[in-house]
Amino acid sequence: MQLSDNLASRNFLLMWFGNFISQFGSQIAFITLMFWLKEEIGLASVMGLSAMLFSIFIALFSPLGGVLADIYSRKTIIIFSDLLAGTVSLILPVTFFFFPDQSYLLVILVLLIQLVLGAALGVYDPAYSSLLSNVVSKKQLPLANAIKSATIQGSMLIGQGLGLLLYGQFGIIAILTANSLSFYLSALSESWISLPKKEKKVSGIPRSSSRIKKFILGVKEGLEYISSQPSLKSLLILIGGVYFLSGPFVVLLPFYIEQTLFAPGYWYGYLIAAFGGGGLIGYLSLPFFKSIVHDWSFLGFSSYLIFGFLLVGLGLSKNIYLTLILFSACGYSFGLISVMIETAILTHTPDIKRGRVMSIYRVVTRLTYPLGMLVSGALADLNLISIELIFITCGVLVLVLSLQQFRGEKLKTALAL
Repeated sequence: MQLSDNLASRNFLLMWFGNFISQFGSQIAFITLMFWLKEEIGLASVMGLSAMLFSIFIALFSPLGGVLADIYSRKTIIIFSDLLAGTVSLILPVTFFFFPDQSYLLVILVLLIQLVLGAALGVYDPAYSSLLSNVVSKKQLPLANAIKSATIQGSMLIGQGLGLLLYGQFGIIAILTANSLSFYLSALSESWISLPKKEKKVSGIPRSSSRIKKFILGVKEGLEYISSQPSLKSLLILIGGVYFLSGPFVVLLPFYIEQTLFAPGYWYGYLIAAFGGGGLIGYLSLPFFKSIVHDWSFLGFSSYLIFGFLLVGLGLSKNIYLTLILFSACGYSFGLISVMIETAILTHTPDIKRGRVMSIYRVVTRLTYPLGMLVSGALADLNLISIELIFITCGVLVLVLSLQQFRGEKLKTALAL
């Protein structure tokens, strides 16, 4: 049964609002906690550990979320995940209120809550992406997915930009309370989604199996499906490569600014904002390309090549203003590639397997990014290779990967949307 255009639009708006309000609240809370740690106990680096644990738990729980999304109601899963995140998040402002001087207790609590929030998001993400494919038509999926990605990027830019202002104005307890409420508002918005009754999903997982066996069988079936689809494997390799080879530019950027560009430290914020702003435009430009290009294989290949040359350019640049332009262009290419590949995976994966495939997609993107940071950081710390050469090497590897994966016809079908 197809949803009417009006109902599909209404459902999409409800999903969009829920995602936006929770993302916006989370970004404000993130930047607030980072500066609280710096001001109170001089441990801003703990936020790096917090972010790493958050990403790891998303990756660990995404396979579970994928299996659940292919067996049970995706709407129920995202509502429950938001309610869990909101309830757990509420612990922080309560603890800040009653134990304001127990700094180390609060730090440990922040880290523990990040684990739970990562687990909740790991379950939420595959169900949300799969439900989006149920709510909108195949024709409208590129636009819907672009708006979803742009919402996350926009929430990050605006939320982190406003976070310090709101922190100074209202204090940390008010901000953390508002963040918790944002998850409840998200769940409320999602509860109004109206979907037609469907036949039971035939996922290949026996309902009589134990929970653990269901999970194992579900993940196995998802991996077997990916293994049987050469184009799907190529898309996952391509997106994993983009994330892994982008990681060094984040972790090494402060040293690059100081040692290579000889620029003040505040340029870090400008360059990150330039990358984020470029990414936002890249996400939103996909529907435009969809209207004029039906075969995205050449667009994907061109975007990948351009991204590689831009990374090489960053390694060669000695001028801060040229670097600013290159960062904006890199963000644009990164955003376009990311949303193109995610849309292709969503479009060409059967609905009964979509949750599990998207969970593998989340695992790939969540783990390769920090892994790229870790490897490049170790190389730089050990003085095995200069920062400029690391950047150039990343660009060359992107070029090699694009030439290798786009060779032949295996991506023609997957990118012909």
